[in-house]
Amino acid sequence: MAKKRNLGNDVKKFTLIAIFSIAITLFLSYHVANLMFGVNSYEVYSSLKDERSRLKSEIVRLQENNAYLQKEYFELKNLEPEE
Repeated sequence: MAKKRNLGNDVKKFTLIAIFSIAITLFLSYHVANLMFGVNSYEVYSSLKDERSRLKSEIVRLQENNAYLQKEYFELKNLEPEE
């Protein structure tokens, strides 16, 4: 009779450990999949990094163009007769 009780307890322990292991595995699998394919994935990070680089280049180009246009504006303004 003692062996039956002990066997029943072993089955319950095994079931609890198995359920806990499956839950942990699913939890970690979800987070790994989210890291690889989700909103915060490496691919999104890489594309945002490229976009940032492109925008920095665009800012420099626009600043240079603005400086050129300001210089041209002030040169033209000095050519106008003063009233």
